[in-house]
Amino acid sequence: MSSLVRYKIAMAGVALAALTSGAMAEDAGFSLSDIAVKQAATSQPVADEGNLRRIAGDRSAFFFNGESASSEYPFYALPAEIAGATKLVLTLQTAISAAPERSQLRVFVNDQELGSVHLTAGDAHRVEFNVPNGLIQPGYNAVSVLVEQKHRVDCSIDATYELWTQIDPERSGFVFSGATRSDAASMPDLIALGGIANGRTPIRGHLVQGADSVDIDRTTSVIQSLSIIGSFDRPTVKLTHDVSNEPGIDVVVGTYGTVRDIVGDDATRNLKDGISVRSSSDGNRKMLLVTGRSASDVDAAVTLLTAEAEKQQHDGTPQGLRALTNMKGRLLDPNSQVPLRNLGFITQPFSGRLYKEQVNFSMPSDFYPGDYSALVLHLNAQYAAGLSKDAELVVRANNEVVSDIPLGAGKSGLIRDQRLPIPLNKLRPGENTITFEARLPSAADVVCDPVANLQERPRLLISGDSFLEIPNFARVGRYPDIAALVSGSSLKSKGNSAAPLPVFVPRLNSPALDTAASFLAKMAYSSGHVLSVDITPVMPDAQQPTVMAFGSYGDLPPEMTEKLGLDLEGFAAGANLGAASASNAAAQSTALAPAVAAQIQAPALDAASDGHSFATDAETSLPVDRITRIAGRLAQKAGQGIDRVTHFAAQTLSTLPFNLPGTTAARRSHYQPAAKASFMIAQSEVDPGGAWTVITAPTNAQLNEGLDTVMGRTTWSRLNGSIQSFSASGEVVDQVDPQRVGLFQTQAATIGNLRLVVAGWFSNHVWEYTLAQIGAAIMLGISTFLLLKLGRNR
Repeated sequence: MSSLVRYKIAMAGVALAALTSGAMAEDAGFSLSDIAVKQAATSQPVADEGNLRRIAGDRSAFFFNGESASSEYPFYALPAEIAGATKLVLTLQTAISAAPERSQLRVFVNDQELGSVHLTAGDAHRVEFNVPNGLIQPGYNAVSVLVEQKHRVDCSIDATYELWTQIDPERSGFVFSGATRSDAASMPDLIALGGIANGRTPIRGHLVQGADSVDIDRTTSVIQSLSIIGSFDRPTVKLTHDVSNEPGIDVVVGTYGTVRDIVGDDATRNLKDGISVRSSSDGNRKMLLVTGRSASDVDAAVTLLTAEAEKQQHDGTPQGLRALTNMKGRLLDPNSQVPLRNLGFITQPFSGRLYKEQVNFSMPSDFYPGDYSALVLHLNAQYAAGLSKDAELVVRANNEVVSDIPLGAGKSGLIRDQRLPIPLNKLRPGENTITFEARLPSAADVVCDPVANLQERPRLLISGDSFLEIPNFARVGRYPDIAALVSGSSLKSKGNSAAPLPVFVPRLNSPALDTAASFLAKMAYSSGHVLSVDITPVMPDAQQPTVMAFGSYGDLPPEMTEKLGLDLEGFAAGANLGAASASNAAAQSTALAPAVAAQIQAPALDAASDGHSFATDAETSLPVDRITRIAGRLAQKAGQGIDRVTHFAAQTLSTLPFNLPGTTAARRSHYQPAAKASFMIAQSEVDPGGAWTVITAPTNAQLNEGLDTVMGRTTWSRLNGSIQSFSASGEVVDQVDPQRVGLFQTQAATIGNLRLVVAGWFSNHVWEYTLAQIGAAIMLGISTFLLLKLGRNR
């Protein structure tokens, strides 16, 4: 049994014993005195480590605030690194308000404790932990950090906000003494470069001068596949013909001739068809080569890489794979149960005043939110006696309160399998967050005796065997919905999923092209699927049902912004004032051969269009199989009928001559972004059957910077609605919910799913539901009247 697991079990057992002994036993409490603590090596001044392997994450991911905080990180180790001695180096700094004798940091690798260190205020300093031989394995490993911080002199809840510890990700990581440098390279060498630049992964897609759309499409497809294979949470992509000596990844895609034009003749002497990885002479950069003798060979290699990426097969320890899955939120399946500990929740008794902990999980991109069912949290917890009357535990889903439990009864309590429903309309496609926040003041906090604080009893323990019960939920695509888009929805029906998505980049402006490639790579990482795209400088046809566009306010054509209901004209003029005009923008652009956007068939709601067939093998002749086929066809027809009726009802209500709250008869006025908005994502149903999406900013520089901020986990998981604008710091400036929502089929037609879709649709359209009830009552009255009348006549 691992050290971290024993640590959790021991603390849970001590807490349970304290509560069952009664409230009068003040000296028995949630004691941690029987748990041995391994001490870390002596702190040292910060020093440079030439062979430091960083743990992927930016500064915010390594910031621990409050009285208790924890985080778990996946770390990818190469086989050549783990042969010799290994140590973990952390460079950290702690707030001056933290009491060093009662504040500590504990570190675990693959659930085995490496040691702990007291947190002392002052300048940044380095601590080292020796890693036992054999603990780190090739592939993904888990690094867990637990922080406990106590205030020096203040026991109020407000004082807890003064407590923090910052680990510097640029000067923290593993040092492998046995690591050897080799000229040979493979795919794991690319994975190991993930998050090396403050949590970001620099990727350069190399293009020849005058590259056409086909070259760009292939390169972006390979970068999407690479983001999935490497689990690159924040890919920073630059499409260019310039070279770089900074650590990162180069991607080169094309025929032998194209590759020679990019990297030179000397570097291409031993080219071979397919996929290969090379290393630079200094080892700082790795190159992914996807090449072939002909264009068809290159396309075959790109397709092969896509297939390998979408398998999502990763190597590593069970703990490392757990950390990797929880990094972007474990995908929840309908009709399942998931313990909180499987979502990364770390159980530990809490002795402070303000408790905060959260878990993340993901819902499918075609998850249909609505108040037609609820996810249920089965909570198991314990709390101590003597808490103030205003003590309470609050549970939030995506920052919305879904439940609160009073804890100030005066006596210790045991919460056993308390069912807390979380309505499905509080969730969204993609990543979701459930937050636990408990305010736990007591009368002793007023006195705040420093001596008594040295022996504080834990006040709360939430058990890791608490679990989420996931109901069966509706699966259907919808638009406009930014949350569904960024979690992997291509806004295309299952039967039309092979058609490439037009991506409009005016003049193929380099900053906008880089933004498009980075956005697509992030979407691929989030969804686990490579999106087939057609990047073009030509404005798509107005009849095109589904389009994405990237560009500054001034670069987007007025007919496009008009189509999406955006008013950027005045803002575009202001943004372009004093900036480079069209000539400068053209100098930044990548030269392209003229291209025409491909036509995409409109998404079909008809179940027959999705390619799914209920027919069995032609050789089958048993009657039961014939009955099954007939039943399947009947179910299919019934599903089509329900789908058509629902769609017809929605269209009918939207064309009524009067406006109802919640209907879409009146089109919204044009949206103008706020002056402080520096980045915006907008999506709108331009015609029935599709949606257009625009990613824009006042200037090209703000377009790149804004996307970099939005791709951070805390901001990316909050993308929602039909329009969202953000400040330079990533705060949501404005959010507009869609006035009209279209649906398209993503799953094989079943009566059960169609029933849930209809229920979800009515839960999101209250007036339509009310009219349907009134209509049903009228029809029932008429039918009853006719039945009675005919009965009397007979």
